[in-house]
Amino acid sequence: MTTFSRRYLDDTARIAAALDADAIERLAAALALVRSRGGRLFLLGVGGGAAHASHAVNDFRKLAGFEAYAPTDNVSEVTARTNDEGWDTVFAAWLLESRLRREDAVFVFSVGGGSAERHISENLVKALELARSVGCSILGIVGRDGGYAARVADACVIVPTVNAAAVTPHTEEFQAVIWHLLVSHPALQTAPAKWESMTPWPAGEKPGEAGPPAIFLDRDGVLNAAVVRNRKPFPPSTVDELRVLPDVKDALARLKAAGYRLVVVTNQPDVARGAQTRDGVEAINSALGAQLPIDEFRVCYHDDRDGCTCRKPKPGLLLREPRHDLARSAIVGDRGKDVEAGVQAGVGATVFIDRGYGEPLHTKPDAAVHSLSEAVDWILSGRRQGRADRREGSARGSSEREGASEASGGGIPRK
Repeated sequence: MTTFSRRYLDDTARIAAALDADAIERLAAALALVRSRGGRLFLLGVGGGAAHASHAVNDFRKLAGFEAYAPTDNVSEVTARTNDEGWDTVFAAWLLESRLRREDAVFVFSVGGGSAERHISENLVKALELARSVGCSILGIVGRDGGYAARVADACVIVPTVNAAAVTPHTEEFQAVIWHLLVSHPALQTAPAKWESMTPWPAGEKPGEAGPPAIFLDRDGVLNAAVVRNRKPFPPSTVDELRVLPDVKDALARLKAAGYRLVVVTNQPDVARGAQTRDGVEAINSALGAQLPIDEFRVCYHDDRDGCTCRKPKPGLLLREPRHDLARSAIVGDRGKDVEAGVQAGVGATVFIDRGYGEPLHTKPDAAVHSLSEAVDWILSGRRQGRADRREGSARGSSEREGASEASGGGIPRK
């Protein structure tokens, strides 16, 4: 005799097998883009969805480096707004007070996804209408494809229905499964959970507050061909002008296999100058992200006159949350600004790709190469001891340092 427990668990297994893994990957990519542009994450839900939102806020903040919030975490405000203004506007009003911006994302946990026509979860519908008017990202995990959330979302996972009598429990259980998958996803995770962090560390490594090592990559001239005019590089203006350099995909795959996070750090001052839009930059980044295993894009949209801390050669992009183990990280760039930013941030190694722009190098890199493949060869060969090791070597005398460099392969490779 088949018990209820057996049937329920069998249904759960069927849902797990039927979930759209590609939809989950699209959700992970959308979240990574929100974080890369400095957006906040607002998680909305009612009933079980509200409990999920509170739990997920913790996980996205602690494990994935998001600035995340849920309106239902503030019971006083939610009940006051409900009492004074009405239940249907409570989330939209809260988002307005939170200064919802187009860089942000609204993430919905809901079984039906809301329906104004049927008067179901109208508070979610009004919140999503506001999100659409602002132009921010709309994300969700729902149990019905006909609800409002699924219709308007930029990325949404629909939990398949295998038993109409158990839509709610199955949807809510898989919402928890999927958000835990997301905060564990290599494109999003920045810190291990407690028990995972207590597993044995690899030889020579010790646990600490620093995150994983990263390879910081300039974009134009490193990943894609720069548009060169009078020996000066410029970014592509549109996706149509984007040309990924032929050796890049394999080079990045080797870095990923070695355990590095891949973080693009790029100055895009044409936005401040009025020659480009954020949407244009983000479209190019999205196109790159669709072709390459990039974990994060960090963009400075300022010009020099803005006096920001993120425009290279300043180190702000490299120091932005989530933090990385900078001593075991490296930066690869094709401009002197990239090298200087790496030095100021304290990364373990700086690698300069010489594209022949004819610009002066005010700071000596740890390695000078002619392609990303050569840069990866140098990084993975064990020669990336970087500035800290070379400073230590200088204290022992230049002759001893040079001998060590020859033995280990350190220093700037001669091409």
